[in-house]
Amino acid sequence: MTFKFTFRVDPVRMTIPYAAIADDIRNNSGFEDLRGHPDKASAIAEGNASPALRRLLVRIANVGSTIFTLGCELGSHQEPTRVPMRRREVAGGYVQFASIHYNCARTESYAAFANAIVAHVKKCAKKDHWELNLVGQMVNFQFPNELTGFYPSLLVWFFAGASDQTAARDSRERLIEAIDAAVALPATLEALPTAGG
Repeated sequence: MTFKFTFRVDPVRMTIPYAAIADDIRNNSGFEDLRGHPDKASAIAEGNASPALRRLLVRIANVGSTIFTLGCELGSHQEPTRVPMRRREVAGGYVQFASIHYNCARTESYAAFANAIVAHVKKCAKKDHWELNLVGQMVNFQFPNELTGFYPSLLVWFFAGASDQTAARDSRERLIEAIDAAVALPATLEALPTAGG
């Protein structure tokens, strides 16, 4: 079992909503506002490749959730090693979270939220080889008829390594399940505001 994690702040800001992004690295279908729409969440394309991600998106999209997702993506690659015959397969992706009361959430709140996710996922690692890269990112929220402006969010990049692609994808499913369980814990959610203002 190995579990690694990093924290950093991204100096690049993003705007929500955003259009589809397709380049050499990303193939994202664009922002979809899932708040209060688990039916829309169940139809997100990335959920077709990961039942665990679909469950996470649907649960968080339910009415009454105190967080919502700003985006997600999945991918895989081969990681070279010093011994070519021992190349490691990696399956990963990201989910970006924001407080439903995004205009009230502070950077410190997301740091506590990130620490709680790490603490829970670390307990779940067991035989897996996982890595989390947690990134604080400012977002220019531009929802119609809502407060607009720059507010923080948390981007959770996740990676699961294994000897073959099937094992890496299975491990990634367990990792997403661990992240989902972490962000469902009351102790994790207490880090973020519970009421707008």
